[in-house]
Amino acid sequence: MARRPRRPAPRSERSATKPERGLSAEASDGSSAPRTFWTPARVWLVVAGLLLIHWGLAVNSLVRENPTVDEVVHLPAGITYWQKETFKLYHHNPPLIKLLAALPVVWAGPVMEPIYESTYWRGEFPNKAGIAHEFAEKNAATYFELFTTARLLMPTFSVLGGLIVFAWSRRVFGVEGGLTSLVLWAFCPNVLAHARLVTTDVGATALGVGATFLFWRYLQSPTWLRASAAGIALGLAELSKFSLILLYGLWPFLWLAHELCRRELEGLSSRVTRAAAQGVWMVVLSVLLIDLAYCFEGVGDRLGRFDFVSKMLTRPVEPPRAYVSSNNQLRDIARQHRVNRFRGTLLAGVPSPLPRHYLLGFDAQKIEAEAIPKRWKDPQAAEYETIGYPVYLDGQLRETGWWYYYFLALAYKVPEGTIALVLLSVAVCLCSRRARLPCGDEVCLWAVPIVVLAVMSFGTDIDLGLRYVLPIFPYIFISAGRVVLWSAGMASKGKRLVARCVVGSCLCATVLATLTIHPHYLAYFNWASGGAENGSEHLIDSNLDWGQDLVNLKRWIKEDPRREPIGIAYFGQINPNVFALRQEGLNWFLPPSLPGTMQQPVLGRHRAGPPEPGLYAVSASLVRGLPWRVYDSSRWAPYEAKRDAFGYFRELTPISKIGIGYSIFIYRVTSADTARLARYWDGVERGPS
Repeated sequence: MARRPRRPAPRSERSATKPERGLSAEASDGSSAPRTFWTPARVWLVVAGLLLIHWGLAVNSLVRENPTVDEVVHLPAGITYWQKETFKLYHHNPPLIKLLAALPVVWAGPVMEPIYESTYWRGEFPNKAGIAHEFAEKNAATYFELFTTARLLMPTFSVLGGLIVFAWSRRVFGVEGGLTSLVLWAFCPNVLAHARLVTTDVGATALGVGATFLFWRYLQSPTWLRASAAGIALGLAELSKFSLILLYGLWPFLWLAHELCRRELEGLSSRVTRAAAQGVWMVVLSVLLIDLAYCFEGVGDRLGRFDFVSKMLTRPVEPPRAYVSSNNQLRDIARQHRVNRFRGTLLAGVPSPLPRHYLLGFDAQKIEAEAIPKRWKDPQAAEYETIGYPVYLDGQLRETGWWYYYFLALAYKVPEGTIALVLLSVAVCLCSRRARLPCGDEVCLWAVPIVVLAVMSFGTDIDLGLRYVLPIFPYIFISAGRVVLWSAGMASKGKRLVARCVVGSCLCATVLATLTIHPHYLAYFNWASGGAENGSEHLIDSNLDWGQDLVNLKRWIKEDPRREPIGIAYFGQINPNVFALRQEGLNWFLPPSLPGTMQQPVLGRHRAGPPEPGLYAVSASLVRGLPWRVYDSSRWAPYEAKRDAFGYFRELTPISKIGIGYSIFIYRVTSADTARLARYWDGVERGPS
C-alpha cells in the first residue's frame, strides 16, 4: 500500500534543526538528499512574479478609468489633512490611506486656497461633495493626472496583502499551499478592482489580515516583542477603516480559543496574567498610534461635549429639539430626536483617549449603517421603516437591505474557479484530518470571515457593494491552500493526478476570468450570473457602476464618426464639463427626467418632455432608478435627481455596453421610442415599475 504523506506541521511546531519540507537539501540523518523543486530562490521568484503581474494589471487598469464616487472626496480630504492639520473633512474613515495617497499630490501643488475660502469648508462638518466639485473645477487642467499620481501608490497595499496571504498559508499548508492562496489573491478581480482606487477597502483588508497574522504568531510564542509588533499592526489597521474595530473584540476570543484548544491546566494562571498584561500593551500601543496619526487633535475632549447622533452613542430625547444644519440629512434628522448618551452622567467629564474626529467619524459611519426611523420624517410611516441609503438587488430598489445580500453578491462576483476551490477547502477541512489545522489555528482563519459576514448581513443595511466584505477574502484564500495537502494525500498516483488537475483547473479558470475582464474589474460578474453585460440585473453602485467610466465615454464619443450631441445622465461626482475646462470640448446635454423627479427646475438644454431622437449615454445605476446628483452642460453645480428619474431607459435596448466598461449604456432613441415614452409626460403613467 502506498504510504500517505503526512501534512507538514506549522513552522512553530517544527524542530529548529529540522529543515522545512520542500526546501531541504540534506536529509535529517545528515546524508545527502536530492534537492526538491521548490528551493527558496525559486519560491521567491514565483512569488515576486505573481505579485509583479498583479501590480501590473492594477496599474494598467487605473490609468484607463477615472476617479470613482468616493475617490473624488478621499483625495481632497487627504490634502487638507496635510495642509490644514485638521481631520474634519470626510472623517467617515480614518486618515491613514488618504494621507499616504495625498502626499505625492501635495508635492505637486494642487490649487486649494479658493476651497479654503469657500463656504463649503467652514464649520465643523464641511460639505464634502461641494469641496469635491470645487477641487475638480479649480484643478481641471491636471485633475485626472493628480488622481493617477495618488492611485499609483494604492497597489502597494494589495502587494502587501499578497505577501501576508502567502506567508500565512505557507506556514500552515506548505509552499504549494501558499502559492495556491497567492494566485487566488493576485488574480481576484474584486481585489484588483479596489487595489487601484484611492479608497480604504484593500488597504484595510491588507492591514487587517496582517495584524491578525502577527497576533496569530504571538499566540504561538507570546513574547513582548511579538506583542509589540501585533499592537503596532493593530493601530495601523484601525487607522485604515472603522470596521476593523471588530479586532478589539475578536483577538481576546482568538486567545481564549487557543487556550481552550491547548487543554493545558499547568501554568494557566501565569499564562492568563501574561496575556492580560500583553493584551493591555497591544491596546495601548494601538491607541497611541491612532493619536499620533491624528496629531492628538481633540484627544482629551470630554465625552459629554461630543455631538453624537448614532444609536450606539446616544439616547432618545422627547420632545424633538431644534437643530442646526450640518449638510447631512441623516445627521440633521437624528439630532432632533437623540442626544449624547454620556451627557448628564458621570462619564460626561471623562476625557476621551481617542481623537475628536476619530470618534465623530465612527459615529457618522455608524448612523449610516443603522439608518434612522422613517417616522421621524413621516409620522404615517410604519415603525419598522427606516431612512438610509437606497440599496438594489436583483431588480429591486429600496431603503432597507437584505440579510442575504452579501451572500448573493459573493455568488455573483467571485469567479467560479475560486468558488469551487473555497467550497472544496471547506469540505476538505470537515472531512480530512490530514488537511485540518489545530483547532486554535482554524479559529484564527475562520473567525474574521464569519463575524464580518454576520455583522454586515444582520447588523447593518449598507448593502452597497461587495467591497464591504472584502476583509474576508484573504482568510478564505489562505484556507483554500489546504487543497494542496488534500491532493497530495490521495492514496494512489492516479487519484493524486486527478486531484491536482482539479485544483489546477480551478486556478486557471480564475486567472482566465480575471484576464478576460481586464481592465474593467469593478464590472466583473462571473459567467454563471450572466457576466458583466448583465451585471445591472443583479447589482449596481460599486459592484458595477461607480462612476469610473466617464473618460471611456469621452473616448467612445471621440471615436464616433457622427459627432452628434449626446445626452448624458452620469452616476458619479465628476461634472462632464471638466473636459471643456481641459480644452477637450464635449457636445452634451442632460436627458429629460421623469415629471416630478428633479428637485429644481433645470435650465439650459434640459427638456421637460420625452427624449428627442438621438444618442444617449446613461449610467447603469441611474437606469436602475438610483437617486443621485446629475449634471447639466449649462452649469457646474449638480442637480438632485429623485428615484427613477431616468428609469424610462429600462424600456429601451442599449446599443453598446462593452465599449464603455459595462457601466454606461449607450442608447439610440428613435422617433418611435419618443412617441412610446411620451405617455410618462402626458400624465398617463407616473413612471416605469
